[in-house]
Amino acid sequence: MEGARSLPEGNVQLELFVRSSVPAVARDSQSGVRERLRRLDADGEVAGATVRTWEKRVPIDTGCSERETHHTHASFDDWARRHGVSLAPFFDTRECHSSITGESHTALVLPVMSLAVYEGDRLSAVFPHADEDRSYTVSEALDALEGDETTAEPEESEESEESEESTREELPVGAP
Repeated sequence: MEGARSLPEGNVQLELFVRSSVPAVARDSQSGVRERLRRLDADGEVAGATVRTWEKRVPIDTGCSERETHHTHASFDDWARRHGVSLAPFFDTRECHSSITGESHTALVLPVMSLAVYEGDRLSAVFPHADEDRSYTVSEALDALEGDETTAEPEESEESEESEESTREELPVGAP
């Protein structure tokens, strides 16, 4: 499991990527995450936090103007491969067709929010991501960084508590 265990304990920098055009509910969620980042930064819990905006989709075309987004995604994908986790379904590629122009192209579809955690210049973690057991969210990463490990675990109903017992794991920051 990667989860919050991939978060370093020391000098971390956070980079939050948010989609530019989202419904009100998603915008409220983005605002809440931005506020949490501000608090972590102001309290000295992290060395810095930045917010970047990206579009919902970017064409997969070497000549497109979104080279930085493609470079960022490639580094996230590299991190996921090295750590045996997946960025799907959060990052996806789709064939898009314009009914106006009649043209088709393949696009990279980006999540509403993604958090990159850096230790110095090294990418230490990307949220959201998934392993074979479950997904790990931006909120869970922030919970771990804020030291609130109790909310870093998925919520479980009483019915499934016994059957899920063997797959539950703590998500401490910096655990090996």
